[in-house]
Amino acid sequence: MKHLVLATAALLLCVGCSTSARYVNPHAGQGVTTVGDINTQDWGTAADQMIQSLLRREDLAAADGRRMVVMVGRIRNATGTRIDTDLLTKKIRVALLNSGKFVITTAVGLDGPEDPASMALTELRESEEFDQSTVAGKGEKIAPDYSLSGKIIELNARSGRTRQATYTFQLSMTDIRTGLAFWEDEREITKMGRRPSVSW
Repeated sequence: MKHLVLATAALLLCVGCSTSARYVNPHAGQGVTTVGDINTQDWGTAADQMIQSLLRREDLAAADGRRMVVMVGRIRNATGTRIDTDLLTKKIRVALLNSGKFVITTAVGLDGPEDPASMALTELRESEEFDQSTVAGKGEKIAPDYSLSGKIIELNARSGRTRQATYTFQLSMTDIRTGLAFWEDEREITKMGRRPSVSW
């Protein structure tokens, strides 16, 4: 009996260890695709297309060659799924930085600074514990030129056991001084699948 219990336990452990997991390339359309969720491939596709559209706009660059400062505004999630919109905006931010035309401010945000350290460290002014020549003084932070904002929308359709979901990614780049949107783009990703006839 003892040997049977040990054999069963070993079998269960073996089943738990066996896996067919493998690495995939989401940029090549590989990976799990689900109709009811935004998958890694979807974020990558939407971000890549919008990045190319944005970087083609020569008029967004500064005439004097300086790097324009961008703040990330509100990216609204209007889908039925709880998602982290940073999956989209971070890819775009990295591309903007790498372009050499833009920098991102983390000292300004709609709900406070993204990185509170830049504002919190102003408390070091006048502190005798710190060399004041190394502490940021008043008037040294740079205000943003542009604000990046947007919305993600989900539309669903069903016919029998077939379900279709369309995810629309909308982004705008707004000139902070004038309030005018200098760039906007919209990308749609539509997926369709059939539900199994038997539910478990």
